[in-house]
Parts: sequence; structure tokens; C-alpha cells
Amino acid sequence: MIMKESEQPLEYDASSLAGVKKKFETLLAREREVSRLKGQMVSIASHEFRTPLSSIQLSASMIEHYFDRLDRAKIFHHLKKIIQAVQDMTAVLDDILSLEKIDSGKIPLNRRHFDLASLGREILDEMQGLTKKNQQLQHRHDGKESSVYLDQNLVRHCITNLISNAIKYSPEAGVIELITGLTERFIDIQVKDDGIGIPENEQVRLFETFFRASNVKAIQGTGLGLSIVKRYVELMEGSVSFTSTENKETIFKLRFPRGMNDRDQPIK
Repeated sequence: MIMKESEQPLEYDASSLAGVKKKFETLLAREREVSRLKGQMVSIASHEFRTPLSSIQLSASMIEHYFDRLDRAKIFHHLKKIIQAVQDMTAVLDDILSLEKIDSGKIPLNRRHFDLASLGREILDEMQGLTKKNQQLQHRHDGKESSVYLDQNLVRHCITNLISNAIKYSPEAGVIELITGLTERFIDIQVKDDGIGIPENEQVRLFETFFRASNVKAIQGTGLGLSIVKRYVELMEGSVSFTSTENKETIFKLRFPRGMNDRDQPIK
């Protein structure tokens, strides 16, 4: 049977409408997901800000009303609490802004040569003041070479986040170890701790945005840090993996391939 010319546009229009409808549904679903994520961000920011703001208000009030009765040590104690609370709020804001920049493709990749071993030691020195009583931060570098070609700011963020988590989720007197190293083909960064670990049945969700394991609910956190670490590592063409046993050892490992810019000769 020969189809009349007047009938052909109807079939074409129906197909086009189906395609448009599908695209619209996809865009609508994405918009709903973005709206949901923004709502979660606002909720988390509100929750995470409440504690440090209360701490700031209490310490500032103590200094204001009892300044003439407080000795120097007490005043500095309250000032330190204010500074720590501001740092906690800044960290939450940084995580939220980082996630927004990643999702919108606004994170620039600025690769350059730097000394990985020196960066590791520098980060541990900076974080020494955040440790719990008798916690130890240790660093080891494997290999004779230590110059790498990566984005130093992103690498710093990743290491800082992993060390911060290790401090937060490890007991007093625990040992937290940062291991950096270069092999013929890879740049490796590992963070080991002997903290509370990650429940085995929840490990598959660990890098999901806003996910927090059931055994850390009582500890302050946003559930954004590891998601951002994973995205930063992948932006630098690397990979992140981990092994963990509850109340024993947890190891996070970042691995980046070495290329022509890491050495004089390309890898074959």
C-alpha cells in the first residue's frame, strides 16, 4: 500500500514528540535531583553550623562577661575554641562550594611539578594541632624520586581530607600514617589508621554524596569529603580505593599514572 504524502508528517510528528517528551522528562528528572541536592546542602549546612556557632557564642560571652575574672590561660582556651569553630564552618563551606564547582565543571586543573614527600610532611605539620591526645602522625616516602606532575592544590585537599578523617575516627594514642611513593609507572599516596573502620555492608556506598556510615552518626560531618576526594582524583586521571575492617585498620589509596611530564622519557 502506498502511503499518502499527507499521512507521512503525522508519523514523523509523533516520533518527534516522543523524542521531545523523553528529553523533557530527562531534564525534569535532572532538575529534581539538583533541587534535592541543594535542599540537602542547605539542611547539612544548617545542621553543621549550629554546633560551632553555639560554641562561638558561648566562648565570646564568657570572655565578655568574665574578662576581669579569667586568667590568661582561660581566655586563650576560649579563643582557641572560637578559632576551631570558625575553621569547622569554613571546612563545611569549602566542601559545599567544591561540590558545586565540580558539578558545574568549574574546577580548573593546574598541573605542575612539586615535591610530593615535602608536601606530605608539610600537611602533617599543619594538622598536628588537630590530633587527639597522644595520637601520632607519621610519614614515610618510598622510592628515591619525589617530584610529581599533578595539581598540587587538589592533591593537598585529598590528603588533608583523608588525614582529617583518620584523626576524627581514630582513638586517642592511635597511629595515623601517610605513605607517599613513586614507582616506575605510578604515583601512590596511602593513609592508614587503626580507627573505627567502615561497616562491610556499607562500603559500597562510601563515595556517594552525603553518605555517612552508620557507626559515625554521632561524629560531626557532612558526608561530602570522600565524594569530593574521588572526583578530584578522577579529574587528575587517578583512582581511589580502600580496604577497611571495623575497629581495626583502614587504608585509603590514591594512585596516579606517571607520564612524560614526570620524567625525561615516556612510559612504554
